[in-house]
Amino acid sequence: MQSKEAVFEALKEGKNLISNITGLQYTLINNILHARNSEGGEWNQSELGFHNPPSWLNLKIIEEKL
Repeated sequence: MQSKEAVFEALKEGKNLISNITGLQYTLINNILHARNSEGGEWNQSELGFHNPPSWLNLKIIEEKL
């Protein structure tokens, strides 16, 4: 994504994000960032920080499957 602000906006809109590097998915639950592996499973509170560009540059919005 282009900026950490874009990440926060997408998350606030209810979109799920995925890391191109780790494959982890991210979502907001009760305004707290959560992550899970790409094969689904349980969401766990994430410790991902957005203090440097690599933490958001490798994220993209998960496209919904129709």
